[in-house]
Amino acid sequence: MSSTKVPAAALAAVLLLVATAVSGAHWDHAVDLDENYRLLWSINNQDITFEVQARTLGYVGLGFSTDGSIYGADVVIGWVDNGQVHFQDRHFKMNSNGEPHVDPSQDYVLLLGYENATHTVLRFRRKLDTCDTNQDVPITNDTIRIIYMYHNRDPKNGAQAIGTLPDPAEAFKDSVPIFLTQRVNQVPIELDSRTRTLELRNKDVEIPMGDDNLRWCKMFKLDQFVRKQHMIRYEPVIESRSNLPFMKHIILYECQGSTPELEIMSREFGRSCMKAEKELLTCNSIVAAWSRGSEGFTFPLEAGYPLDSYQARFYMMETHYMGFQSNAIETRPRMDNSGLRLYYTTTLRKHDAGVLSVGIQ
Repeated sequence: MSSTKVPAAALAAVLLLVATAVSGAHWDHAVDLDENYRLLWSINNQDITFEVQARTLGYVGLGFSTDGSIYGADVVIGWVDNGQVHFQDRHFKMNSNGEPHVDPSQDYVLLLGYENATHTVLRFRRKLDTCDTNQDVPITNDTIRIIYMYHNRDPKNGAQAIGTLPDPAEAFKDSVPIFLTQRVNQVPIELDSRTRTLELRNKDVEIPMGDDNLRWCKMFKLDQFVRKQHMIRYEPVIESRSNLPFMKHIILYECQGSTPELEIMSREFGRSCMKAEKELLTCNSIVAAWSRGSEGFTFPLEAGYPLDSYQARFYMMETHYMGFQSNAIETRPRMDNSGLRLYYTTTLRKHDAGVLSVGIQ
């Protein structure tokens, strides 16, 4: 019987293809929840697939909450110990002591898990609605609060009992509102002689440090719209990916009237919103809103938001920054020049779009 040798190069190519098939994936959405934690996800029919990439060799967690707190939240916990992946569907009880309990019904499916020299990576799938009304939170067409966790230690020997998860209160980092079911493959914008872009950006805003938050207001005077035009899309312009974890939202408001105070603000680099409350009383109509995890919004083909300098000339952009923790390596202030990009056209669409704001602040 004769045997055929497979050349080493061909064997390596086969192994590479197999590895790519196992680890490669297409993601519709991605967001950095902080500088150490990246979340990617895609939706296919009634299934949603996630991948967590966390800079830790301990355990990681991803959860869903209705109000941003851990109490009553649905969470998945996973880690890699000596090459073995441990993965558990858990939940926080309403009167919890801060440690999630393992669910009787395991409704998440592990697809991939590994760690390298710096990161732990977990890929898993669940139903948008698992029908586990006792321990799981359904993912609907609404904004949901994502909670995320990571720690530098693993539980021992795949333990599941209460008291075996190292420092869950320390591992819990934050809750972030994200619209997980936002549309993908929105109608692409084709730039032509009638479609243009306008960037509204901050100017050298110093991101706060520690636990401080900053709401920064910058006024723009848009008097180039001598006749009505339609905004058909807006999207974030993020100066640096490293700044993204410290940005909560950007909201663009339309201001009524044309007062001297608005004119003065439009000539400034911006100021803390706390120092501009009087000037901003007339800026209360939302034009565009972005929050971390969103990729912008494209209006349907039959509608556009009206831009007309004779109706509104001043627009105020509010950016909410949260503080970052400095270290011995990074001692210089972080500066930011992010903002929004607007797409608008002189070809008016059938309907004027508007924004309905509901709630109390």
